[in-house]
Amino acid sequence: MFSKTPRNMAASEAADVWVLTGPHKGDNNQVLTLAEALGRPFRVIEMRYGKLAHLTATRRAASLSGLTQEARSEIGPPWPSLVLGIGQRSGPVARYIKEQSGGRTKIVRLGDPMAPPRLFDLVITTTQYAVPDAPNVVRLPITITSTDDGRADPFEDRWLEAFARPRRLLVIGGKTSLWRFDPSVITGAIAGLKRRTELEGGSIIAVSSPRTSPGLLAAAKSGLGEKAVVTGPFPRYNSLLSAADEIHVTGDSVSMLSDAVASRRPVGLVPLQPDIVAGLVQLIGIMRGKPLRLRDLGKFWDDLRYRGLVGTIDQPRSGALEISPMDAAVAAIRAVMDDRLPEPASPSRLAPAFPRVAKAAPAAG
Repeated sequence: MFSKTPRNMAASEAADVWVLTGPHKGDNNQVLTLAEALGRPFRVIEMRYGKLAHLTATRRAASLSGLTQEARSEIGPPWPSLVLGIGQRSGPVARYIKEQSGGRTKIVRLGDPMAPPRLFDLVITTTQYAVPDAPNVVRLPITITSTDDGRADPFEDRWLEAFARPRRLLVIGGKTSLWRFDPSVITGAIAGLKRRTELEGGSIIAVSSPRTSPGLLAAAKSGLGEKAVVTGPFPRYNSLLSAADEIHVTGDSVSMLSDAVASRRPVGLVPLQPDIVAGLVQLIGIMRGKPLRLRDLGKFWDDLRYRGLVGTIDQPRSGALEISPMDAAVAAIRAVMDDRLPEPASPSRLAPAFPRVAKAAPAAG
């Protein structure tokens, strides 16, 4: 799918764009999809981290010390003109590459680098992250989503024939820090979808993610039956999105909510509630006189609601984005490569009419 140079290719033959990937599949999908959209050959370098990776990132160093020896051996001249990465831990590696290139290499970071934007050439982020505003920060309404063809193949079409239209897809994530996500959330969502199905007809399909716990999965199977709960590679996730008439997503996953919004189907958000630890974290912020830097899922939900991009289980909504996140990201990178400031994407539009569910969940590294 992705145009990349083989990992064993000699450095002298490597592409002029490097992509630093890590252990998280969702993060890698975003940065690889963006690299593909640039239309330039690129080299993928897998970051394998040692025990000091988080410490190195916290120190905001330009260093390879957070990598294993094997991973360090893949970093060497000739240096690229552009290095893409996501999250916190590969930030020091990107800065090391720029330093070794004599400042020629441009650094583009996705998500929250947990460091001042001035340390990078461009930061492309979304509303849940506490990245400060700056001329080189572009804030997108949703994450960059895959451009894979989601049309069902003949085998998937045959499987889907058992589910009457309108098909309501429930996408289930998993526990995330500082948010309560127990089986009652899934039980309640399924009950709401069943009420609508009894009145309006149609069917319900659920699909799990790698983070879905056995308890959440059991709740889904208990409410819908084994056949209606997809837990493996068939049917494919993108095919289920394409075949759905509505998509309902648990609020723990920004990437899955972004996939649903990008599908242009009506979307229902299944919100979560903060757990006890979230209250303690907020109290610590009050006591120290400065809020802790947190990933604020509630802010992301509010922004989607105000834009008319998501609704509820009972009243899902669909809406059009003012600009494609991918187009905005590619344009911003091209501007930076030309030594220009990027154009800002459409700003966050938080509406005070929507109550905040909570503020919590620490930024991922």
